[in-house]
Amino acid sequence: MNQKPKKSNTIWIVLGVAGGFFLLTMGVCCGVGLWFTRFPSVPASASQAFDYGPRPNAAVTSSVPSKNFPNVGQRTDVIFGDGNGFGKPAGSSSRLWIYMPLTQLQPSSTPCILICGAGSTMMTGMKLSDGDEAEHLPYLKAGFVVVAYDLDGPNEGDSPEPKSYEAFRDSNAGLVNARVAIEYVLANLPEVNPKQIFSAGHSSAGTTALLFAEHESRLAGCVAFAPCTDLQARIPGALVRTLSLTFEGLPEFLVKSSPRTHETKINCPVMLFHAADDSNVPIEDSRAFVARLKSAGKDATLKEVATGDHYQPMIDTGIPAGIEWIKLHLK
Repeated sequence: MNQKPKKSNTIWIVLGVAGGFFLLTMGVCCGVGLWFTRFPSVPASASQAFDYGPRPNAAVTSSVPSKNFPNVGQRTDVIFGDGNGFGKPAGSSSRLWIYMPLTQLQPSSTPCILICGAGSTMMTGMKLSDGDEAEHLPYLKAGFVVVAYDLDGPNEGDSPEPKSYEAFRDSNAGLVNARVAIEYVLANLPEVNPKQIFSAGHSSAGTTALLFAEHESRLAGCVAFAPCTDLQARIPGALVRTLSLTFEGLPEFLVKSSPRTHETKINCPVMLFHAADDSNVPIEDSRAFVARLKSAGKDATLKEVATGDHYQPMIDTGIPAGIEWIKLHLK
């Protein structure tokens, strides 16, 4: 006659099954969790350079002197389209701020700095603001022409918006805007020496400056202050996967717009500046980026300071060092 299992055996069997199910569930959850936090895999085509393409079709609708800086120079605002950063095609609705020294300039006599506004998430664009002048005026005081430019797809809120992402993506992460700026300089500013045009920028604008240098052969050099050089390492995989539900092609775009992806294409001298205690972008990123450039035979320099965090060292020490570096390369 069959006997029923003893009660104690039944309890252990139930506990064993429950424990096994718990461990299996935890394993699956942990596996899914680890997968979700990784940066998504992307096709090999994401490592190809952006299609720099022909000169963007951007028509000037306004060019107005907007600000005087006593004993230093003047700023003129140039507006393309309605200047809102959402034009079709990309680059057709944006702005340039052109700073000219007060001194009389001879044709092809003056170096030029191309710089965009900082503070972007690197998934959306950025409009210039008065707070950017602190980064522009030192170059003007040094006797350079400065051309600052908007990035398509400015974002109004704290979180990236699909409309802003799409405009920024369509501008090739701001490369179209940078191209509009350099083409405007070459066509309309005869005072600028076409062989002495430099890209520059801080933080996200430093990222754009490096990406620009990787795609534009006419630049004489690039100065980037505390830039993000590796967007895959910078932006959490979980955030990328979540935003990808509404941001079409986001993983591929971030890889394509990361300076690390195209670093071997840089053929102009590069200077990076970074504070060792930067709490926003780790200095190790700049150290590694410059080390890779040097190992590839590139002209790359890293200038470091010990303290000051992310912003103030750029103002106090970085830009003056960048100006001296530029002057050395002018010789």
